[in-house]
Amino acid sequence: MSGPPDPPTTPPEPGDDPAELARSASLDELQRMKVAEELHRLRSDRRSRRSRFAVVGPVLVGYVALAGLMVNAYQSYSNKQQQEHRDRTEQEKWNKEFARASQADKYRAFFETSMLATDATNADKRLVGYALLQEFVRDPVYDEKAMIMLEESLSQELRGAPKDKLDDVRRAAVRAILVSLAGTDDCRALQRAARSVDRVARYHVRTRDEGETREVIEVYVRWLVGRAATVCGSLKDFRTVRLPIRDTMLRNPELIGLNDPTEAEANLLIAVILRQRCEEEMNYSGASDCPEILRAYAALCDKGGREPEEDRQACQVIQEGAALLARPAPKGAP
Repeated sequence: MSGPPDPPTTPPEPGDDPAELARSASLDELQRMKVAEELHRLRSDRRSRRSRFAVVGPVLVGYVALAGLMVNAYQSYSNKQQQEHRDRTEQEKWNKEFARASQADKYRAFFETSMLATDATNADKRLVGYALLQEFVRDPVYDEKAMIMLEESLSQELRGAPKDKLDDVRRAAVRAILVSLAGTDDCRALQRAARSVDRVARYHVRTRDEGETREVIEVYVRWLVGRAATVCGSLKDFRTVRLPIRDTMLRNPELIGLNDPTEAEANLLIAVILRQRCEEEMNYSGASDCPEILRAYAALCDKGGREPEEDRQACQVIQEGAALLARPAPKGAP
């Protein structure tokens, strides 16, 4: 049994068969055909290379442009960093120069203020110097120096009182010194300032002038104890400021008009003095800090919880005074 017939073969086109082409073409024609084919191949290769170059060219231009952008961005960032570094360096330089100049100016101001406060021939200059030293009492660099100077000035004013009495000039000087000593915002500095009351005690031992000494003690109470109420954060710290003043009163009971007073009685008297002084001041001054003092003292008593027996009556007096501040003034009152 025979298989399927073979598919018909397509006869080659004329010129496709190499043998027939070799028999029918001359040598010269064959050479021309070879040259034509080589020329066609070379032309095709040149066109393909030109198309590749046409694609690669824009790509290279894009890469070069991108690289340029990156270089420019880096250069801009580098310039910005360098400029910021120069600005910081320049600012630090000026800050140091400003701090140096400020320190020099402050030192010169402290020196000139010290000259005023120690002028033995002019009481008015001393008074101005005492008042200006309050600014340096608040300065953490000069506070200790200013307080030493004020304490020594207090000794000088009390020791130099003519005929063992405080005249109006020296009384004003003592008050200015105590106001400046009370100008600090540090409770521990107030504790040190309160210990300067020993100068007043020595003055009392020398003069035995109960009226003058009590007046100075009352100034201590108004300014140092009053300031402690607003600066110290607890009743315990407040008592450390009050302690030297109270002990001076206990050792000199004639100052408070009591015989053998107790600590509670001395604390009560200090509270009464502070409240009376503040009430008198509030009657004529609209810029007094006494309302703040009474409220702060009352708040310390409240914060302390159950007050010790020696502070109970003193706190009650102050709390009553603070409560009166919240009440409206009666009609017709000045």
